[in-house]
Amino acid sequence: MTELAKLVASLLALIGPAPKDMPTELQLKQGDQIVAIGDSITAGGGYLRDADAVLASQYPDLKLPKIINTGIGGQKAEDLIKRFQKDVIDRKPAVVTLSIGINDVWHRLGQPHDPKVLSEYQENVAKMVDMAQAAGIKVILLAPTVIQEDMHGLGNERLIVYVDAGKRIAAEKHCTFVDLHAMFLKALESKPADAKGNWITGDGVHMNPRGDALMAIGVLRGLGVPDEKIKATDEVPAK
Repeated sequence: MTELAKLVASLLALIGPAPKDMPTELQLKQGDQIVAIGDSITAGGGYLRDADAVLASQYPDLKLPKIINTGIGGQKAEDLIKRFQKDVIDRKPAVVTLSIGINDVWHRLGQPHDPKVLSEYQENVAKMVDMAQAAGIKVILLAPTVIQEDMHGLGNERLIVYVDAGKRIAAEKHCTFVDLHAMFLKALESKPADAKGNWITGDGVHMNPRGDALMAIGVLRGLGVPDEKIKATDEVPAK
């Protein structure tokens, strides 16, 4: 069993079944291209490689190309909107995963919460969803993950309203919303008592292999991959 296989199996046991609002049918057909846009977490690419590995293993007949990674470190929603046409729309994918919000909060922790910043974030994310849907691209909105692994820390407390903004957008625009934040908090509830330092991230924000696997589970669920397929990890190739 590969390391990815072990991580996926252990994480699925911790976080429980997929939420009822996840697609019940695979959202991909043969040859479909997925584009991922986001910040440095996306740019790191670990969760995308994990998702690619599961899709290749479980759906070989679909001959899916590898996910195109257009993540850029340090970016916020206000940066993504400026390049969304070039980096997503012009590539004409079938699906886009949109992961943004960590830096919108993290980079401003030294300042009081600003409702205007939140409003602009929501407006920019909504515009990107509109652009994608107008081009016939399915949208999977990924909630921001965590800022440090303290569930009650300031960063995670402030993230909640950004997660809620994503939920509202998804409900209004009928696109898939994957609550990675809730998944990460659920996993952290089971962090071993003897685990020292960070457990799902390398530095409190950027993913380690466990965090990448957890994000991949979220993406795969958003694509309609059933947990039974994700659990079929003995055949998942190593990264």
